[in-house]
Amino acid sequence: MIWRNWVSNQVCRVKHFEMPSSDDDVCRTIKTAASTNLRVRVVGTGHSYTPIVPTDGVLISAERLTGIENIDPTNGSVTLRGGTRICDVGLELRSAGWALPNQGDIDLQTMSGAVSTGTHGSGDSLQCLAGPIIGMRIAMGDGSIANFDASQDIDVLNAAKVCLGMLGVVLSVTMKLVPAFDLHDKIWREDFEECMNHLDQLCQENRSLRVFWCPTEHSASLYSLPDTSGIGRTRSKADVCEIRTLNVTTQPSAAVEAQAGERIGPSYRIFPGSIPMPNHNECEYSVPYEDGPAVLREIRKLIQMKHPSQIFPVEYRTVAADDIWLSPYFERKTAMISVSGAAGEDYWDFIRDCETIFSWVKGRPHWGKLHSLGRSEIEALYPRYGDFISQRARFDPDGRFLNDYLRERFG
Repeated sequence: MIWRNWVSNQVCRVKHFEMPSSDDDVCRTIKTAASTNLRVRVVGTGHSYTPIVPTDGVLISAERLTGIENIDPTNGSVTLRGGTRICDVGLELRSAGWALPNQGDIDLQTMSGAVSTGTHGSGDSLQCLAGPIIGMRIAMGDGSIANFDASQDIDVLNAAKVCLGMLGVVLSVTMKLVPAFDLHDKIWREDFEECMNHLDQLCQENRSLRVFWCPTEHSASLYSLPDTSGIGRTRSKADVCEIRTLNVTTQPSAAVEAQAGERIGPSYRIFPGSIPMPNHNECEYSVPYEDGPAVLREIRKLIQMKHPSQIFPVEYRTVAADDIWLSPYFERKTAMISVSGAAGEDYWDFIRDCETIFSWVKGRPHWGKLHSLGRSEIEALYPRYGDFISQRARFDPDGRFLNDYLRERFG
């Protein structure tokens, strides 16, 4: 069988494609693969741009490993099977009076894939999706099941939360919730310098902030960004920032029905956004929060002076620090800056130029998005890299869950 990810930039031919529906099925599949010395990888919805899924051995689909196992109102937590898509969680949690503390702008990923790659939303005080995890159940390379619990061994759990599937198959995750809430979503446009003059204030005063810098008149239309010219004075669409803020509200949705670029609704509906995006490739780096504005300015200068054909919006978000070993946000408050290109186009020259800028401030790549870093560069960026390598070897000594790409960097 031939497998492709969502933008078809990652392709592989696998010997066996399996769709287990139970923990026992997963364990049997792993044991069979081990008996024939085949490597194993897992795929959720295929949203990663990097070669973390492709294998020539056994590819396990998480499509049938879905559902909410338990909502614990006493502990304020939920246990989700690994293949559960984020978009399938919100309504049931809302009905029980709960919500995920944060989500990203896409909610189609499986929970196991999203947390394992360090996927994030935005907000100065909000960690990535893996941050609220307090427990995981993982099928290991010998077909046995290990339980990772924050109350028993926080170090092991911090190795497992963001592990790119290298410790095994994530069967379930248990994560802390917050009481259900509504969000007020507001989008407007400002000139680049006007936005930069109060960017830090915007970050501090809003629960979540997304900024899209649009290099050209055409940039905003690539993401179908709304025409918010009616808010304030009319503005050109070239060299402007589309700004999106999310804030908790108790107002009814009718309060903003007539307002351009505004809406109110349950958090799980508002987080993913209302901005349709075309098929694209993406590179995103975490940089220290205090360096974020300067890095964004350098990326803008790079596009204007050397890569004017790169007209996709450049996105700016923030993420709180955490203590997850392979998290791009490990022990530092972060600004996330992403650059994109049309699917099918080769824009590696542009990415490498951006990576040069990110390297000035020790930028760390989003694991699911394009980057060119090798083992030595990754090791230099992650203080707990060696500890992770030791845990990976402990739980998967045969390298059952390493494909060629991961073996080069973590084997």
